[in-house]
Formats: sequence, structure tokens, C-alpha cells
Amino acid sequence: MSIKSSTWLTLRRVSQVVFLALFLLLFLKAEFVEQEILAWPVDLFFRFDPLILASHLVSFSPLVGGLFWALVLVALTFILGRFFCGWVCPLGTTLDGARRLLFSPRPDRGVAARWRRAKYYLLLALLVSTLLSVNLIGLFDPLSLLYRSLAIVLYPAFGYGVEHAALVLYRLGPPATYVSEPVYQFFKAALLPFRSLLYLMPFLTLALFALVVAAERLDRRFWCRALCPLGALYGLLARFSLLRRRPTALCPDCGDCLETCKMDAFAPGQPSRHQNAECQLCLSCLARCEKDNRVTFTMRSKAPRAPLDLGRRQVISAVAAGAAMVPLMRLGSLARRPDEYLIRPPGAQDEAEFLARCVRCGQCLKVCLTNGLQPVLWEAGLEGLYTPRLIPRMGYCNYSCTLCSQVCPTGAIPRLELKVKQTTNLGVAFFDRSRCIPYTEGADCLVCEEHCPTSPKAIVFNEQEVSNFQGERVKVKLPVVNPDRCNGCGHCENVCPVGGESAIRVKRSLRVEI
Repeated sequence: MSIKSSTWLTLRRVSQVVFLALFLLLFLKAEFVEQEILAWPVDLFFRFDPLILASHLVSFSPLVGGLFWALVLVALTFILGRFFCGWVCPLGTTLDGARRLLFSPRPDRGVAARWRRAKYYLLLALLVSTLLSVNLIGLFDPLSLLYRSLAIVLYPAFGYGVEHAALVLYRLGPPATYVSEPVYQFFKAALLPFRSLLYLMPFLTLALFALVVAAERLDRRFWCRALCPLGALYGLLARFSLLRRRPTALCPDCGDCLETCKMDAFAPGQPSRHQNAECQLCLSCLARCEKDNRVTFTMRSKAPRAPLDLGRRQVISAVAAGAAMVPLMRLGSLARRPDEYLIRPPGAQDEAEFLARCVRCGQCLKVCLTNGLQPVLWEAGLEGLYTPRLIPRMGYCNYSCTLCSQVCPTGAIPRLELKVKQTTNLGVAFFDRSRCIPYTEGADCLVCEEHCPTSPKAIVFNEQEVSNFQGERVKVKLPVVNPDRCNGCGHCENVCPVGGESAIRVKRSLRVEI
């Protein structure tokens, strides 16, 4: 093995680790640190995602300048090929690491090779459905998939595990605490969330992520080879890349490259040509070639390129599936008549526009100061899966916070100045008089009014005589909501002392949206 080839292989591995570390660092930095503006570009990876840019363009959404950084990777792909998948992609690196840690080495079973065209059909179907107003690309985008899994399951579980372990060791006392407390303080300062996190849908999210990882047991990089729509987009671009492998086909006297290549990037038939669309530029074939260093990568090759035959009928079927997806998703759609308790983040009250732009990345969930933003399951119809909603009983919309709009890469949650955000209406609070303490018990309760952040307050009192439990007539302050002042932040609902369902709840709107 030459020094040059081994050096390239080492650089590729270092690159994978560095970009995964950067992805995790930006994930951790998507958090409140006692300042209104985030100091880190926490949505950096999503700005450079050409799949998100493509979905943004075909949905005819207002242009977001930050997404056009993805054109840099598009240009590099035309030069270097599908390098992102092998050198940068944090999900790809995660899968490589999971395979080494969880599964023993074994030959590929050939399933991914038979399904490799599926990712192109999925990409085409998703783009067609997005063009027709149902944007589901974020459900399959690898960056969104990994970020969602970290935010909803892995990071909260990590935080709970560390807190619980620290508590157990603390109860043991010295000498255990001599070590555990400094370690815990380090974790608390550097890695643990600002507050304990709890999200809905953890088991579904974990199951989907586990399936992607478990597929590695079938074939190396099964997700990348068979299902990833971002990989398919890069593959289509990489077909025309300048950098190419030489020889462009398997050597007739050797099949080592075929066994080495984790992407199985060789077309079937004779000769078995190398496919730029499938190659991740991992350079394993270059480093492990023992036949007089035959394998090189050059920009001077003029040999014919291996065709990418997707099949006319299959392409038509993928387009039809994407078109058919729209009415199927809309059978249960609530985009025109949203559920009255489906509270969206500030500025995202146009439901149809919000669904068309949201890529379900989960960044707004991660950064929410109060943990009030939660992923949607059925409440917005099938097309609303994993979009964010505010559940005030879990956390309210902080009056002085604009973090969710700062991290949204597509503008689905528009960037609002703080003063504008404070007057943006998320919904309107109303009292359930059958549960509210002053109405049912004849006793004063001032909690909701005390926590109302608007000025003047949206919750006011009417002092009236009512009967208490003893049948006595007493004067009580009965709370009412002034709808012209209420911004629907949900702070009152969050702090209501009534057990179970709050006695004051926020409705999306008092009128049906059309």
C-alpha cells in the first residue's frame, strides 16, 4: 500500500469524524444561553443541503437566501462526484460507526444492489408531490432524519441518563462524589440541555432510526445505496463529474474492488463499469489495490460512462405515485380547516403555506426555550407528520424568545423581530368555567393573570358575588380574556393549577380558516 493512497484514506476518515463532530457541536449550540440571538450558525448543514433547496424551489416558496449555499456543494459534486456521502454526511458516518460497533463483518447479501434504483424513484415521487403542494421531503432527508432522532430521543435520553447516574452517585456520598461531581458539572456545562427535555413520539422516532441502522446488517450503507433521496440527487449530479476512477471497469483478472466497495458501485454485465452515480469516493479501492497500483482517480478520463437506466415505465410510475400521494395525503388533511388546538409557532399561522415549507428537521423543537414545541403525529393530517406544534401544557411560547425563527432553514417559521413576534397572534385563550377555580369553588385564583406577559394584560377580572361550597355569598374575582390583547402564547394554560386539562386553553382561532 502506497503512502499516498493510505494518506487519502486517513484524510477521508478524519473528514468524516470532523464533520460529524461539527454537526453534533451545532446541535448542542442550538440552545438558549442567556442571549436573544444565537451566536452559532446552528442550521449550517441544512443551508448546504441541495435536497432542501430543491424542495424549496419546486414548492414556489418565497426565496430564502441562506439555502443557496447548497449550490456550492452542487458545483463541487460536478467536479469531485458524490463526495458528500463518503466524506461529509453525518448520517453516513453514523452508519459506518454503528456497523463497526454493532455488527460483525460479513459479506453483503446483495439486497441493496437490487434496490439501488429505489432511491431515484423516491426522489422523483417526493419532488412531484412537493410540486403539487405536499412536501414530505423532510421525512426522508438524511440530515433531518438524524437531527430529529437526536432531538426527540437520543439527546433527552442522554440527559436523563447522566442526571440519574449523577443522582445515584450523589446519594452514595464520598468517595464516589469526589469523581462524580466534577464529571457531572462538566457535563452540565458542556453537554446537558438547558432544562430536562421531554418529547412526544419518542418510540416511533427511535423505531425509524433503528430500522435505518439495522439495515446495515443486510448490506453496508443500505440506506445510502437503496433509499436516501439526497444520495440519489447527488448521484444524478455525480454522473457528470470530472473526477473519475481508472480503470473505468473491473479488471478481468481481479475482483478485489467489487468486494472492497461498500457501495457496490459497479454496473452489472461485461465489462462491469464503474458508476460515478454510486461511488462515494471513499477511496478504499485505491488504498487496497494490490495489483501494481492499477486504481487511480483522474480528471482526464474520456472512457464511456456507465449508463443510469432507471426504466421508462418505472420513472412514469414514480411520477404517478408522487401525484397520487397528494390526494391520498389530503384525504385527512386539516390544512384548510386546522384543528382549533393545533397551535403553530409564531408567524406560521397560514397552515397550507407552513406545511409546504416545513422540512421536519426538528431544530425548532430542540431550541424551544420551554420545551413547548412538540412533533405532530395525526393532529394535522398525514402531511403534517413531525411538523411542530405548541402544546402549552408542556411549555408556553416565551414572550421574549425568537429562537425557533432563527433556526428554521426554510422560513416556515419566519424570522420576526422581537416586538413583531410579541404582537403576533398564535391563538386566543378562553376559560372553561366548569373547571376554573373562581367559577366552580367561589375562591380567588390569580395565577393566570399574574403570568400573562402582555401589556396591558389580556386577562382581566370582573368582581362578582358567587356562592362558595358552604353556600355563602362571597365576592370573587372572575377572570375573563380580552381577545384583542391575547397573543395565544399559552403561558396561562401552562401555569393553571387545575389538575389534568387546564381550565384556560388556547385555541388556534375563533373562526374557521379558509
